Amino acid sequence: MRKDLTNWVFKNMGFVLFLSVLGIIYIYNAHKAEGKMRAIEELRKEVSHAKNQYQQIKSEIMYESTESQLEKELKKKDLKSNDDVPVVIKQGTS
Repeated sequence: MRKDLTNWVFKNMGFVLFLSVLGIIYIYNAHKAEGKMRAIEELRKEVSHAKNQYQQIKSEIMYESTESQLEKELKKKDLKSNDDVPVVIKQGTS
C-alpha cells in the first residue's frame, strides 16, 4: 500500500508542482490586490480631505469679502469707505 502511494505521488509530481505554482501565484495576486485596495482607500481619504479644505477656504474667503466684513477691516485700519457715487467721464464728440 505504501509503495503504491509513493509511486502515485512520483508519477503525478509534475501536476502537484503545477498546482503548487498556481497556488503561490494566487496568493501573490491576492496580496497585491489588497495592497492596491489599501492604497486606493488612502488616496480617497486624501482627496476627501483636500476637498474639505478647499470648501473651508472658499467659504472663509466668501465670508471675508462681504461688505460688512470689509467695513470692519477698514475700521481696524482707520480707513473709511467711499460712499460717493462714481463719476462718469464722457468724452466730448467734436
